[in-house]
Amino acid sequence: MPPYNPHLFLRASLLSLTLSIARSVSCASNSVSLPLQLIPDMSIRSRSRYFSSSPTNMSKTANDKSMTTATRTKSFEPAWWGNVLATTDKKSAHSHAAAGVTPISALKKRKRDPSNQACPPVHTLILGTHPSVVSLDRNEMYAHPQNAFWYIAGDALGFRRSAAVSPTTGKPYASFHDHLRHDEILEYPQQLERIVSKGFALWDIIAECERKGSLDADIKEEVANSIREFCEGTFYDDIGSECFSIKRIVIANGTTGAQMFVKHFTDWFTDGKLRAGENDMSKRVFKSAMNKAKKANRNSLEDGAVDQRVIEVVCLPGVSPAAAKFTYLEKRDQWEKGCYSPGLEDYEAWKKSKQHGVDTCTSSDTIKSEANLSTPKSKKAVAHSPSKMPTVRLISSDLAELAPENEWIDLEVPAQELRPSATLTTGQCFNWLVVDDSFTGGVADTAAVSPQKSAWGTHDAKEWVGAPLKDRVISIRETTTTTLFRVLCGPTDGVKEDLRRYFRLETPLAPLYEEWSKQDARLAKIAKAIPGVRIVRQDPHECMFSFICSSNNNIPRITKMLSSFREKYGMFLIELPIRQDCGEVGALSFFSFPTLSSLADATESDLRQMGLGYRAKFIIETRDLLKKCGGDDYLLNLRTQRDAAAVQEELIKFSGIGRKVADCIALFSLDQDDAIPVDVHVQHIASRDYDSSVLGEAKSITPTIYKRVGNLFRDRFTNYPGWAHSLLFVAELPSFRNVLPVDVVTEMDQWKKEEQRKMQEMKEERKKQTS
Repeated sequence: MPPYNPHLFLRASLLSLTLSIARSVSCASNSVSLPLQLIPDMSIRSRSRYFSSSPTNMSKTANDKSMTTATRTKSFEPAWWGNVLATTDKKSAHSHAAAGVTPISALKKRKRDPSNQACPPVHTLILGTHPSVVSLDRNEMYAHPQNAFWYIAGDALGFRRSAAVSPTTGKPYASFHDHLRHDEILEYPQQLERIVSKGFALWDIIAECERKGSLDADIKEEVANSIREFCEGTFYDDIGSECFSIKRIVIANGTTGAQMFVKHFTDWFTDGKLRAGENDMSKRVFKSAMNKAKKANRNSLEDGAVDQRVIEVVCLPGVSPAAAKFTYLEKRDQWEKGCYSPGLEDYEAWKKSKQHGVDTCTSSDTIKSEANLSTPKSKKAVAHSPSKMPTVRLISSDLAELAPENEWIDLEVPAQELRPSATLTTGQCFNWLVVDDSFTGGVADTAAVSPQKSAWGTHDAKEWVGAPLKDRVISIRETTTTTLFRVLCGPTDGVKEDLRRYFRLETPLAPLYEEWSKQDARLAKIAKAIPGVRIVRQDPHECMFSFICSSNNNIPRITKMLSSFREKYGMFLIELPIRQDCGEVGALSFFSFPTLSSLADATESDLRQMGLGYRAKFIIETRDLLKKCGGDDYLLNLRTQRDAAAVQEELIKFSGIGRKVADCIALFSLDQDDAIPVDVHVQHIASRDYDSSVLGEAKSITPTIYKRVGNLFRDRFTNYPGWAHSLLFVAELPSFRNVLPVDVVTEMDQWKKEEQRKMQEMKEERKKQTS
């Protein structure tokens, strides 16, 4: 974050004042400079939906703050490089990007300017709902000075919005100014050019509507824009569809905007051409639409399969000033993860393709394929999609041939104190692989399979191999009465003591189970079914970088990412024998987790090529800040703190670490036993078992709700609430469903059905209100 600069502040203040005077003079004059009026007789496909706004008739309405009567307004035309940068007269043609407007009928028929081949195909379409009163008045998208859109875009794309200063007080908006990263101030036309030149496009869901004020909830009698035609490249007559390789649609106004999108484009989902984004907000708001899509496409798509040709629809926290439940930093973090980082990754792939002579309007998927063909890699370096990884297995008898001189040693811990099956592959660490008992005819005898297929392990796995102690590779075996270990690689001295510290065996678990069972009758039933669930004490450095990679991700992909990360920057430890389904024996190289020093020369580009995506930037920024703070010593010092909330505040200073990730690091590596990582699953536990009103009227986990949910666990379980929370979380995993009492499973299912019924009723009620 750049320090406060008085010269920048003065410059921004003068610029803001100048723009305000210019607007006042323009509004006071009856002469030129006003945007073009709506052309009523223009011929446009899919009904006449593509209109320029008509601020001439709206300026008085926009300045009337009361907005007592509904006004019918029309949205802007889509902003993408084809109509912002690519014109025949070398001037911006976008109706609200600069003075002078090209009629849309002419724009629609215009061919791409060959001189603008440097512009990328559109990969990301960002959709507002409908322009606000201020936006229509100023003829600018996201024009309100407290709308976060251009601040976030600037932080992601290397500029600072010109209106970072309040026009009334002359002072910077503290909620934005204190966090802005860059010093280069751009005016609106240049902001627009910067964003579209990177392959992003801007538009609105609603083409025209009646509305009092600017709230999305007040939109009535609306007509949607032809967004599907735009995405499929069929809107412009003479611009080929290959220039619209759109991979994601980003909803800019939160769940309200997403619901409006679903209302008008349900058929697009059911046609199997859209899929919900991976973040919790997208999964929740598009759940009903995706269920309809699955039913409609049941015969053509496997449940949960991802078709790379399908456009991802991502719902992100609203950028409007009205969306106040998220802080600017929380909004920026989500937007970088869901929009700008993956979009810039596509842009960089396109840039790389140009070096190999690939046409600029080739789809990004083709680009990446061509790039891979032109730069052959060794067989070992080929990156597979986690869902398409060849099925391989680690077999216990094969591992027995490694270091045969090292025997199995008893960790001397009874079953009620530790069950690795309920601890190692349940989401708190990612450095353990499941080992099969034996291998017969291409099929493992046990239900436990490789991590590529079993994301969360299984409750009946009995052996694992991992590297929890830096320079050692260790096998862990669970028996009916105790836990054994064997060193496969590395020094053997002190391993037993180190493993006891790793599993935190200095803390007796049985008394805690007994205490928690008295405090929660439901947990008492779970405790009898799932003994030995412990919190491990991971290396803080490894835990921190691992959970940065866990953001908006699944366990197989996290495991694959971290495996590549280890291989690139870690130290080689051992080759483990593996078997494919056909029985063929191969080898899996095992590496230690990278140290700060080994990451010193790592670059964001290197990490992106390894498949880390937008997380690459977070890894580099966190590495640099951690080094300044003192490295591993800084993290180990946090382990001595007794205030979990203070530790959380320390950790969220690092790039890519929000409250949930911070609490995961605190609980799983820093001995912060009061930390409660809250995601939608934990919120469901709290709502179902402790307080059905915990979510209130909110539709997502805001900072206030996050703290409220955590307090429900802390208030109920006075000792080691983070451990109790983890036991309840493990019970929610599908792989443990069969060991739970029938009445506990029945309660889960009934609550889930009831929640689905309530959501359906709410949806039907909203339909009635809008009809």
